[in-house]
Amino acid sequence: MDYSRTSHELKEWFGLQSPHFIFAVIIAYLILIYKIVPSYMKNRAAYQLKTYIVLYNTAQVLSCLYIINEIFHITSTKIFYFWECSMFDSNTYAEYLFNRVTYFTFWLKISELSETVVFVLRKKQNQVSPLHVFHHCSTITLVYVLLVNYRGGSALYPLLLNSSVHVIMYTYYLGAAVCDEQILKRLTPVKKSITTIQMIQFVLILVQAFVMTKRCTVAPMVMAYYAFVILVIFYGFYDFYKKAYRVGSRKANVL
Repeated sequence: MDYSRTSHELKEWFGLQSPHFIFAVIIAYLILIYKIVPSYMKNRAAYQLKTYIVLYNTAQVLSCLYIINEIFHITSTKIFYFWECSMFDSNTYAEYLFNRVTYFTFWLKISELSETVVFVLRKKQNQVSPLHVFHHCSTITLVYVLLVNYRGGSALYPLLLNSSVHVIMYTYYLGAAVCDEQILKRLTPVKKSITTIQMIQFVLILVQAFVMTKRCTVAPMVMAYYAFVILVIFYGFYDFYKKAYRVGSRKANVL
């Protein structure tokens, strides 16, 4: 099989030709969630969308499992040596698989924007927080930067971490969509644990980013943007954790 097209013309794949597509997607997303959909829902009852939520979360779990499987297929256990700066040879099967799984991740992250639209359709505008919106927008840009700027196996490490966390998270959301209120109350500690796991994930990603800055050939501006986004998201999750799970908040909720 000839992989030359895959290797040399990756930037020509739809959505990767220039940053314009990414900017257009993000702008359309922001207009939808802040203007169009809220205006549409102004005099309407909230949608339930339970079937969609079940199907969406199931698809997310399966997609993340696919990414994890592909990463291990490409790297085997070498993925855990995140401090090594492995690069793929051009026109090889490994590079083809790398391009395929990262491009799949690119579209998966774009599909996650629909979560915010669902929040608004269900009239849960309070869940459209600055952290939530920044997280979704910045994640798309990070995957785009990965695809067009860095071809190293080290880039699969944060994808592995993120996909593993998302398997847990979307499985929880799937359970929450089909369980009754009593079971949901019992699952509250699980939700807290998921937030903790997410923060641990960001710490590990930041550690790898620091190592890559010292050891790998990565454009300084790319690494600076990457680290900045991860730091902002980490702080957002930490701030949410303090407000949602501190003792004072729990007592206030009981009262």
